[in-house]
Amino acid sequence: MKLLFSVPSGYHLRELVLPLRWHLEQHTDVTEVHVVTPAAPIAKQVFQEFGAKFYYHENPQSDTRHKELFASLKPDVVITNTVGHDELDEPILRIAKEMGIPTVTFIASWDNVWKIERLMQSKIPICIADRIIVWNSMMKTHFMRLFPDFKDERIAVIGAPRLDYFAQKEKITSKEEVYKQFGFTDISRPFIHIATTELYPMEYIVRAIREAIDAKIIPYNPYLYASVHPGGSLEKYKPFEKYGVTVRFSPGRKEEISLPAFRYAPTEADIFFLLGVFTHASVLVNHSSTVALESLIAGVPVINVKYGKPLDWWNWRRSMVFRDFEQHYDDLVSDGATYISSSKKDLVQSVVDASYNPHAKDAARDLTVKKMITTTNGTASKQVLDFIMAI
Repeated sequence: MKLLFSVPSGYHLRELVLPLRWHLEQHTDVTEVHVVTPAAPIAKQVFQEFGAKFYYHENPQSDTRHKELFASLKPDVVITNTVGHDELDEPILRIAKEMGIPTVTFIASWDNVWKIERLMQSKIPICIADRIIVWNSMMKTHFMRLFPDFKDERIAVIGAPRLDYFAQKEKITSKEEVYKQFGFTDISRPFIHIATTELYPMEYIVRAIREAIDAKIIPYNPYLYASVHPGGSLEKYKPFEKYGVTVRFSPGRKEEISLPAFRYAPTEADIFFLLGVFTHASVLVNHSSTVALESLIAGVPVINVKYGKPLDWWNWRRSMVFRDFEQHYDDLVSDGATYISSSKKDLVQSVVDASYNPHAKDAARDLTVKKMITTTNGTASKQVLDFIMAI
């Protein structure tokens, strides 16, 4: 069986093809795996862990070229991570469907059905695959609301292959190694993970935590670590260092890669180091990003900040963070699995409570994790491939 995957960026590599890699290589019925990607000319850099079954093709520049490529490769199934919010996926799905090739879209993240809805409202071209795979039942319900004629049996609720790595606990980077990489010299001191986003400034949060530590309100004198989104700017967060914060890109950023879309191209070693960060932090503080879910899976208390900078009410209410809380983020926080901080006082008290009693929200956390990712035993990748192979 020949499979063809679209990988338009390093993020899409992380979401599906990387966690499926081992299963694809081991499956005897998979004879060839073709990857259509802008990174084909630098495949040795980007796909360095992949074996001999994998072949790389640069994205065709016209419908005619897409047809020629598919006619030459004769894939049995075409798989994408998006339905059009990466523009390179739209012609791949559309041409495959025109040629009668079965298509599957694994909707890459739990918020991406909302993105599909916004694309539809913006009249941006999208193409819906023959079959859809989602993380959870809320995504399926939302998708069916957008596409009421789509057949129920063609949507599989499976989970998130990239979160399977959490089940491989023996490979997760040790606390000692994480501390060494961050320059934390005292392993008895905890560290607070502040996950930045590009959606709204965060210096006001860092300042509030620093002041509470200095005033000995937050206990145990924790280190502070700020992770920067791999697609963001490290310089933007350098001012955090004046508060004693260690600032690093999240693992997987590759400055030496020439294609901007693949400067985030994590290897499995990068993934396991990131899981070490999630696992060994004492608390995660963020606005409204998926790292909150990853920290919940790791058993770490999560604090979601739901207020903006002082005297910045207008910008806060117009920010994408505020929109997130009004839309998809409610799925993650509705069970009470995280602390919701609506003021500076709330934020500091939440850090204190989570520091003294890290297991206070364990029951709600377990409920939310199961609701959000469906498959929690590390088998989502295998289930996704089994679904594809059964077509």
